[in-house]
Amino acid sequence: MNITLKSLFPLAASILSLVYAVMVLGQYLSRKKMHQLVWTISFLLFTFAAFAEFYSEVAGWNPTLYRLYYVSAASLVAFMGAGTVYLLANRGLAHGFLVLIVAITAAMLWRAFSVELITANFEPGVTVAGKAMPDSVRIFSPILTIPGTLALVGGALMSWWRTRTVYNLFIAAGAFIIAGSGSMARLGQAQFLYLGEMVGLVVLFYGFIRSREVSRKPRGDMITFRPK
Repeated sequence: MNITLKSLFPLAASILSLVYAVMVLGQYLSRKKMHQLVWTISFLLFTFAAFAEFYSEVAGWNPTLYRLYYVSAASLVAFMGAGTVYLLANRGLAHGFLVLIVAITAAMLWRAFSVELITANFEPGVTVAGKAMPDSVRIFSPILTIPGTLALVGGALMSWWRTRTVYNLFIAAGAFIIAGSGSMARLGQAQFLYLGEMVGLVVLFYGFIRSREVSRKPRGDMITFRPK
């Protein structure tokens, strides 16, 4: 194994995302709110995708791992957005959004296992991102990430506008950084993917921690974007 500073970014992101997933799962088990369950799924997807990136840096890609990684990385923001829709919108709309996300993800997964990978792009020491996946699979990615990002960032900004709680800005910024680094990678600028994921997750996690502090204080009937 060849562990480098570059490989430590996705490893750290994977560990932090797992911590986040466990915390939100604990909230779901005690409160049984649907948005908490969907967010738990999204951070488990993040945990897997980031760990796969770390593994690829130290041991290289294998086709099965890469296929699962690509679908997980493409869908995680969409599930984050679906959780936000459950938090802020009516249940019918949220159910419809989630069903759509699951259907697109399932179709993408089926397609990812049906195509031949461009294994020549599995270059040691080079961040592969989506370069080894044919365009017939990559086309699914923006269909998932764009509405997911709009829902997550838009929801956080809407809550900030209503309540002026600063942690919502951190949640929005973190989600934007994560989605933006993935979008840059899809455009061929993958050199900052791992760093962007790590920074975005730290910013989002900070917003989450701040939201827990605020949630302990009485705030009347304010509508806030928080994982509680």
